Amino acid sequence: MYGVTIESITLPKVKIDQLYIKLDKKFIVSIQTLELDTHTQTDTSLEESAIVLENFPYLDQFFSQIHIHNLLYDNEHITLHYEENHFRLTSQHLDVDVAITPLSKTELTLHISKAYLKDFFLHVNGEAHLDLKEEHYTFEGFYETFGLKGSTLLELKKNLLSYHLQSEPFSNVELSNFMDFLAPKVELEQIVKDWIHTNIVGKNYVLHFLEGILDIQTGEYFPMQMRGHATVQEATIIFEKSVPPAYAKEIGITLTEDKLLFDISAPEYEQKSIEKADVFIYNLLTKGTGIVVDLKTHAKLDASIHKILHAFKIDVPLTQTSGKTDAHVTLDIKFLPYDINASGTFKLSPSHFNLSGVPMSTRSGEVSFHNYFVNLNRANLRYKNLFDIDATGDFDTKKSRFNGFVDIHSLMLEFGKAQLLNAQKLPRQEASFSIENGTTTMLLPELNTTILFEPKKNQFILEDLSKVASISPLMLDNGLKEGNVSVTTDDFEHFNARLHLYEVSTPFKNQEEPIKALDIALSTDTHTLDAHTLDYTLALHVSDEIILHVKDLDLLVPQSSASLNIPIKTTLYGENSSILDENSSRTILSDRYTLMLFQNKVHLEAKKDEGSFVYQKRGDMLNIDAHAMNDAMINALFNRHYFHKGSFDLTLEPKTAQIQTGVFKMHNTYIKDLKFFNNLMATINTIPSLLVFNDPNFSQQGYFVENGSIVFEQTKETLLIKEIQLRGKNADIVGFGNVNLTNDTLNMQLNIKTLKTFSQALDMIPLVGGLILGEDKRISTHVDVTGTLSDPSIETHLLLDTLKSPVNILKRTLEAPLELLK
Repeated sequence: MYGVTIESITLPKVKIDQLYIKLDKKFIVSIQTLELDTHTQTDTSLEESAIVLENFPYLDQFFSQIHIHNLLYDNEHITLHYEENHFRLTSQHLDVDVAITPLSKTELTLHISKAYLKDFFLHVNGEAHLDLKEEHYTFEGFYETFGLKGSTLLELKKNLLSYHLQSEPFSNVELSNFMDFLAPKVELEQIVKDWIHTNIVGKNYVLHFLEGILDIQTGEYFPMQMRGHATVQEATIIFEKSVPPAYAKEIGITLTEDKLLFDISAPEYEQKSIEKADVFIYNLLTKGTGIVVDLKTHAKLDASIHKILHAFKIDVPLTQTSGKTDAHVTLDIKFLPYDINASGTFKLSPSHFNLSGVPMSTRSGEVSFHNYFVNLNRANLRYKNLFDIDATGDFDTKKSRFNGFVDIHSLMLEFGKAQLLNAQKLPRQEASFSIENGTTTMLLPELNTTILFEPKKNQFILEDLSKVASISPLMLDNGLKEGNVSVTTDDFEHFNARLHLYEVSTPFKNQEEPIKALDIALSTDTHTLDAHTLDYTLALHVSDEIILHVKDLDLLVPQSSASLNIPIKTTLYGENSSILDENSSRTILSDRYTLMLFQNKVHLEAKKDEGSFVYQKRGDMLNIDAHAMNDAMINALFNRHYFHKGSFDLTLEPKTAQIQTGVFKMHNTYIKDLKFFNNLMATINTIPSLLVFNDPNFSQQGYFVENGSIVFEQTKETLLIKEIQLRGKNADIVGFGNVNLTNDTLNMQLNIKTLKTFSQALDMIPLVGGLILGEDKRISTHVDVTGTLSDPSIETHLLLDTLKSPVNILKRTLEAPLELLK
């Protein structure tokens, strides 16, 4: 039979050029150009493939050949050839070369030598089976897309396409190209896409399988039913761009129930072995996508670990410099909107670390965190010799503040050789610390103590010394009770301090008022200490010896029977300062003095006006050498106003270990307010026969002594007066005696010689004066002084002296010629 050829046909919305048609059992059709004034109903290669598959049975039923060189739609250009069960089609979406083997009217087999789904950049080949009656289609073959190659099994029932894929090994470049194409197609979030091919970069990849279901009509891909597994070899893992990557020998990636699980084998980070690194992405292809990172390691919690934590806004204030920590950190990061839920635990072992830049050490403890809150559970913190504490409480990383309590094993603050604090075993003390602008501030409210660690200095503030008195050796040793102290140091070797001390017991007085408050500035290092009051009345230097300068204050010295033993040479320099005996109130007046104490030796040199006072004691051996002392100086030394005007010398030196010998000398002075002389003059004034000894000047100014001396020996119990010689203006007194120092009683024998004015009158008559006055031209009487020092009694020997007088006169009469010759 011959066919029909038509050059051109134009119909509404249809135009055909060079049509040839022939019927030989089946149609043979050849069309050069077929133009359809309409749009195709297919927009993707999958939709187009579905229509082609649906129409394959009709090709074999009705046509033996079809050749359409140009099938033109408004939006499409298709070329179609079918001959002897060989079908070829080229369109905007598809490029297909298929051999068809009919099995029945509704079943056939397709041998696909080439099928290119252009909008998916997907090449496939293999064999398909079509059951048109049951709308059941299967395919088994191979694919290639973006360099990814592998095998696939497809099954299409109605509109649902089941797929199973495997791959040959591929590289990160090929994976990245595929993900760049796929992500916008399935609306994959960027961070999920990054975790698939950017955050994890392997040397090679293998897809063991990927399977799921796809509705080719609606595009629904049923993420909960997608399953798959892949392996990545020699992978680097980037948790965040700002931190170094981790490394894993192998990563197994599993897709199940809309989760992408990463099984990381032998992970390492910054050459640190990570015991466990579990990562999974949840809600991978649905809303609410996030990632969970679960890490376990036994490593140093150092700067490299902090880089990861900081990348996720986690701030743990501890940085280890030695030792290792058992760490378990879990991060749950939601992508859109971005949110992070972080938790973890760090178990401390003996190590050194920095707490916000402050170097410390630890023995044990646990630090856990949940988002911005860090919990310390008996976390041991030790800083030099300053403190050893266990801290328990919460640290808010947003506010950089800790609140809780501490168990104090030891709290010690030493500056130089002074130990301000030494606390042991103080349980459950309220505590807080904060970190701001590089400064760590620690508060101990129960001790009213603040400790500050600043970038260039450290400060310790004790607001109320009464709160720490029981744990302060410095306060206990020096009787300090109240006040406040501030100590600063740059390096814990050099210290500066301000001490405000109240109710202080000091050995100093200011105008008879005890010094009870001190405001002191102090500086010290490991070798020396310098301190002074703000008015510089006291200035102290301590090194290999102790030097104290005292100005405008009097020094109060206690008496003690204990033997002296001062291991460090101690020197006091006084200026406008006197030395007071605390028990007797005796005073060594001084314009300036030097007092040296060392071992069992005391050496004092004091100056007052023209006078000097030297005191030296070694063990029980005492020496005193004082010269040119004025009345104020000697009266202060005796703590009595015995003398008016004059000059005085005193020497004392040891005769044996138990006996002291001494000499007291006076010159041109009046003796007054001395019980002995007061009672003596009272006796003279009441006995008429003794009025010859009376002198009106005596009662007015006291007993004037031109020169006098007292020679004595002293033991612990007795003062032995070996000789008294007082040369007065009108009368002289000589004698001897002793004083019992145990009960303050005295026993003295004195000889009072005539008033010099009376003797001089008699002496004007040579013979008479010689007969009456004797060789020394004096009238005398004997006096016994007994009783107590506070109220001595006077007993005269006037009757005996009167009985002796004629005998003495007769004796002197016989001696008169000789006296005249003189």
